[in-house]
Amino acid sequence: MQLTNKLSKIIVQKKTISMILFFCILVSPIVALAQKQNSAPDSKEVINRISKELGLNDTQKTKVEAILDNEKKKVEAVFNEERKKLQQIQEITRTNLQAVLTPEQMEKLDKKMREQSSKNNPQKK
Repeated sequence: MQLTNKLSKIIVQKKTISMILFFCILVSPIVALAQKQNSAPDSKEVINRISKELGLNDTQKTKVEAILDNEKKKVEAVFNEERKKLQQIQEITRTNLQAVLTPEQMEKLDKKMREQSSKNNPQKK
């Protein structure tokens, strides 16, 4: 009976780790994509391109620039808030995992996550 319980625990742990790794592998590219999208082209370039393509006069160009600057600030605020939420979720998940996994398992998981992160964000190496 004890052997069955131990085997059941091991199976549950392996399934848990597999689910966690799957989640991390699934989420990492999404986060990387969001980070890449967050690095928008230079606003001056955008303004100049829009101005040229639409034939804006100086007054219009100034107003469009102010509108786009305002929008950029709002978008950055949303991204920062969502980034904070994601970090909180990750911290809670990590704490919950530490309560279940052994230190050795946690170390292995950390290593796998770092490897996955470096694959998705090669510039952070």
